[in-house]
This record gives sequence, C-alpha cells and structure tokens, in this order.
Amino acid sequence: MKQTLFLAMTAMTIAVAAQGQRPTAKEQTILNVFGRLNLETDPFDNLNYWTDGGAFYRPFFNDPYEYDAKPRSNGDFIYLFGGTLHEGGWGVKVRLAADGKMTMAEDDYRFNKGDRVDHRIIDNQALLIFSDVRTGSVKEVWKKFDGNLFDRYIDGIYRYMLSGTHVVNSGGPTNGQVVIFDREKSVVSGLLLHRETPYTFVKDFGDTPIPTLFITKEMIYKVGKTLDGLELLPMKKDPDFEEEEWNPQDGDWLTEDLSKPFIRLVTADEEEGLPSGRFPLASVQVMTLTDLEMYAGQFRLPNLQIMRNEIYARHGHKFRAGGEMHTYFGKQMWYRPQYDDVTSKLTEVEQINITLIQVLEKKYAGEPAG
Repeated sequence: MKQTLFLAMTAMTIAVAAQGQRPTAKEQTILNVFGRLNLETDPFDNLNYWTDGGAFYRPFFNDPYEYDAKPRSNGDFIYLFGGTLHEGGWGVKVRLAADGKMTMAEDDYRFNKGDRVDHRIIDNQALLIFSDVRTGSVKEVWKKFDGNLFDRYIDGIYRYMLSGTHVVNSGGPTNGQVVIFDREKSVVSGLLLHRETPYTFVKDFGDTPIPTLFITKEMIYKVGKTLDGLELLPMKKDPDFEEEEWNPQDGDWLTEDLSKPFIRLVTADEEEGLPSGRFPLASVQVMTLTDLEMYAGQFRLPNLQIMRNEIYARHGHKFRAGGEMHTYFGKQMWYRPQYDDVTSKLTEVEQINITLIQVLEKKYAGEPAG
C-alpha cells in the first residue's frame, strides 16, 4: 500500500513538473491576455474580459467575423472583440510576435498601426496599455474585469461621483439641508422627507446606465459634477411620448423639467478613506478614458483641468501666483504648497492618469464649459 502510494505520488510529481515548464514569451502573453493557452475544446468560455470603460472585449485567435473559422491555439494575431451593453461589433486587431510583444496590426479610429500594447499589473489591477508608436505616450488603457459591464458602470464611477456629505446651496426652503449619498448601499438621505431613500440609475436605450437618478416618478435628477459639489437637474416625461408608453427609468423618454428648480449641492465631507480633493480616484487607480469622462461629468473641460492639477496639488506643488490653479487650490483646506516640482513624487498610477486626462483635455478644448 505504501509503495503504491509512493509510486502514485511520484508519477503525479513528474506530471506536474512536465506541465510546469516555463512558458515561452509568446505563451506568457497568450496566458496574460486570454487567461489560458488551449482554445480548442471550449473556445468561448472562461476567457479574460477587458474593458475600455465603455465596451467589453474578449480575445480570439480567429477573426470573429469569420464565423466558420476554427480557433487556433497559437496564432499570430489577437482579436479583441465585443461591444457595449447596447450593440456589438467593437474590436481591434493586435499583432502577436514570437517574443511576446504586442502591437496594433492596423489603423483604426483610435489607434495607429504599430502602436505598442503592453500587459501590465499595477496595484493588483491587470491592464492593457496602448502607447503611441511615435512618441511612446500612453493613448488608452483597458482593464481586465469580470465581464459584467452594467455593474462596472455603476460601481466603478457613478457611485464615486456622488458619494459624500453635501449641503443644499440653491436657495429655497431646503437651503442648508444635508444630503448624503451612500456609495455602498445606493441610497440617499435628505432629498425625500429627510429619510434614507433608495435610488437607481436611469438607462439609455433601455440597457446602459447614465448619471441620472430615479428616486420616484416625481423625483428624477440628472447629475452634474461641479468644482465644488453636484448639480441635480430635474427631469420629466418627454411630451413627445404618450403617457401609456412612458418608461420613467429610460433616459430616452426624459427631458429637462424647467418648472422645477435645480438643486445645487456643495460637498462638505467626501468619502472617508480616499485622498483629499474633488477627484480622488485619479490618485487611487488607473482609469480608462471613458472612466475619466464619466467621472468629470457634464462640465468636462474645467473638471478635467482641476482633476489633473489636483494630482500635483496633493503632493504640494506650488502653482503660479495669481493663476487660476493658484486661486482655486488656495481655497482648499487640505492644500499645502511646498514644492516647485513634484514630478518625482508622482505614482505610476498618477502618471498614467495625467497623460490620459491630457488626451481628453485636447479632445474637448474649445467646447463650451457646460
């Protein structure tokens, strides 16, 4: 019996050792992006999902448009293919070299042929980082996630945008009232009879959550993130739709309600455990372009400018005397100007986010502030 057990364990050890051979550079990239090497038996399950913040992508070795093609276990291209909650057909083609390096195989509206694609793990988050072939500057970041795009929209950005303790500062009988958004429970206190009230997010196209809160049919608010808090803009049924057709939780059916005043909230105390400032996530986690756009809210360009400079301000950067940033951050209780240059103090997360914010600032330069 002992001899039999010894032989069985020895055979198992040999088998594990054989299977545990170090993968080649190309195989390691395949494992990183796909999650496994063998696609032959069950090519469509248990693959890694990636997101650019707005769409999801799954990796394939064969072109997903060639429906009759069999998946290969070791191809020269990786097709990252998927879609949004509303539509499919989103994808890019990545060239996979023998040394495991990845580059964009062709031009598309976001990337240029030859742009570098790197798999990185930063603060326990698996990332695909796309960098410009000419400058080496980061152009876009995708994150590995569990494939549930709906929950990611809400958990990743919208609740962070809302969370904190706020005070009504829009005049009227509710002026000075405290409003608290609890990110963990999706409830708000202070908007309805001072009690804790659940809210959900309105959906565009019936499937994609947007930063518009549904509390009751009479209390639907589009949320805008301002430099000192939030603005809640009342919404109502679009008059072009019949009453019996109306779905109050579908953004396509809503329009601004000019008969009601907007609610202006000034943030008094942001969520505990996060860095100081209006946009703490920019110093906490690598964000995608879509994440940053949603996080900035409707006042995109000014919010993006504050978001980027807030990263420097947290490290004590001294802004030009009399300048816009010097004036803004001088009013922040947490700001302590100490250094002329804080570049060496920036974390890798912050460096990447700064570059991506600059991409968006360039994109929205010249647009109206609101």
